[in-house]
Amino acid sequence: MSFTMKRISYLLPLSLTAALLAPSAVFAQVAAPQLQIITPSDGQTIYGNRVPILFAVQNFNIVEKASANPSGTEGYILIWLDDKNPTADTATKVMADSFTYSDVAYGDHTLKAELVTPDNKPLSPDQTVTVNFKNAPITSPTPAATEGFDKNTTLVILVVVALVIVAAWWYTREEDEEEVASQSKSPTRTNRGKKPKSTSKGKKTSKPKKKR
Repeated sequence: MSFTMKRISYLLPLSLTAALLAPSAVFAQVAAPQLQIITPSDGQTIYGNRVPILFAVQNFNIVEKASANPSGTEGYILIWLDDKNPTADTATKVMADSFTYSDVAYGDHTLKAELVTPDNKPLSPDQTVTVNFKNAPITSPTPAATEGFDKNTTLVILVVVALVIVAAWWYTREEDEEEVASQSKSPTRTNRGKKPKSTSKGKKTSKPKKKR
C-alpha cells in the first residue's frame, strides 16, 4: 500500500507538468510562421509571358526593418526563379503577398520562396516552398477552324437569300392568279338595247327647185 502511494505521489507531479507543457507546445506549433505559394500551383500552366505570384503568409508580419523588439516572426519574402544556386544576393525581395514576373520565357520553370528575417537570415525552422510550373503563348484560332466558320456562314446566307426569292415569287404568283380570276368573273359589256344607226340607203332625196 505504501509502495503504491509513493508511486502515485511520484507520477502525479510528472503528469501535471506534462499537462501544463502540452498546451504550450501546441500553441507554439500553431503560432509558427507558415508560407504557401497559391499561384502558380505545382504543375500549373500559365498562358502569357507575365507570371503573377500570390503568397499566403500566416503568423508572420512582412516588414522591411526589424521592430524595436524583434520576435522572430517578422521579415519579408525572398524569391528565386530558375535559380540553380539561390542565395540572398541573387534573390528578389518581396514586401507584399503578391508579385509579378514580366517577360518570362515560355517553357518549364521552378519558383522558390522563403521567409527570412529583416537581416536576410532564415527562420528556425525554415519556411521554404518550391513549385514547378510552365507558361505557354496565348493560342489563337487555327486557320482551318476560321475557314470552316466562313464556309458555314456563306452557306447560311445563300440559303436565306434563296428562301426570300422563292417567297417573293410565290407571293407575286398568287396575286396574278387572283387578278385573272376576278377579271373572268366580271360581266362583259354588250350592245343590247341600243337602236341601230339609220342609214341613207333606200331614201329618195329631193332635188332643189330651179328658180325661174
